[in-house]
Amino acid sequence: MSEAEMNSYRHTSMEETGDERMAQIMREVAEDARESTRRAEIIVGTSLGGWMAVMCDSGDAEIVIVNPSVNPVQTLGRWVGQELPYFCRRLDGEQTYTLTSEVLDKYNGFDFSGELQRKVNRVHALCSSNDELIGDIHITPLRPLLDGSRLTVRDDFGHRCFGRGMHHLFEILDWLTASH
Repeated sequence: MSEAEMNSYRHTSMEETGDERMAQIMREVAEDARESTRRAEIIVGTSLGGWMAVMCDSGDAEIVIVNPSVNPVQTLGRWVGQELPYFCRRLDGEQTYTLTSEVLDKYNGFDFSGELQRKVNRVHALCSSNDELIGDIHITPLRPLLDGSRLTVRDDFGHRCFGRGMHHLFEILDWLTASH
């Protein structure tokens, strides 16, 4: 991703970084990405980002998915035609988008289960059985593909993985970094 593309979005956190500092961070990240010959060692994705983490060219990286959207057509379908806010405030002024059937249909061209099976020895999933957004529809398809050491199911956090969810995520990451 180019620096210009990265700067077209604003990344927010609980404590928003000033625009100057964020611009500096974005320049440094873009520069590091251009100069690095290293590949990612661990890729973490939540929700639709979990789907993307499995689908991406991950090399030999371990993949950690949190409450993944295993079937985006199913999980996103309820919002087709609705005007929705972007999760992060954008610098270009656009603050909403409308999800269309045409966009959603593009996900049908991808085989998440097949890709997960090809990478099964590198995928770890953290799923909430108390997910207020997608319920447990992400857990059922993962159970036959991931053994107990690779599938963690807990009921003490929700979709966004705050609080105890972050604790569980860091346990997985600590285990992965200790085993490498």
